[in-house]
Amino acid sequence: MKTLETSNGASGSNEGKNRRDEEMVKCRRYEMILRIMGLIFTLVAAIVAGSNKDTESVAISLVDGLPPLHLTLTAKWSYMSSTVYFVAVNAIACAYAAISMAFIALIGGGRERNWKGSILVVALDLTMLALLFSANGASASIGLIALNGNSHTQWHKVCYAFKRYCIQGGAALVISMFGSFFFFCIVLLFTYNLHRTTLNY
Repeated sequence: MKTLETSNGASGSNEGKNRRDEEMVKCRRYEMILRIMGLIFTLVAAIVAGSNKDTESVAISLVDGLPPLHLTLTAKWSYMSSTVYFVAVNAIACAYAAISMAFIALIGGGRERNWKGSILVVALDLTMLALLFSANGASASIGLIALNGNSHTQWHKVCYAFKRYCIQGGAALVISMFGSFFFFCIVLLFTYNLHRTTLNY
């Protein structure tokens, strides 16, 4: 009778362990999908913002009553430090997503080894998330000034002249925000895994 109970207990323990292992594999699969999506969106955002350039003929009135002077002006992503920062951060996040996927594949193995590596990865995930949020915020603030201007500082709106430039910059910002969302989901997934593992122990 004791032997049967011991056998049932061992069987239940093995089933529980197998179930946890299956859940870990499933969560790892979701994590890889999120990292791939983060890689794609940050890569596209960096390309879209880094190729943003527009040349337009702008009418400038120097003296009232005289005909305006038409000048050919160019707006380019590298002319704004906030856009340079935006492109650099998205490029770094894209490269990190690729490196982290390779690192996760290399640390596959026992649970203890996985969690030690995961702690390092999630710390870098949080760093990338903070950088992306700061780059998106800087780009959005400059974009609003370009769109609406600022009468208090006499900064004139420029999107009326460089419409394509502003549209492409806005598209890059939206794409980068999606990339930030995927990195945020990765951090949430790690928190969920940590909570579930703690409950199992």
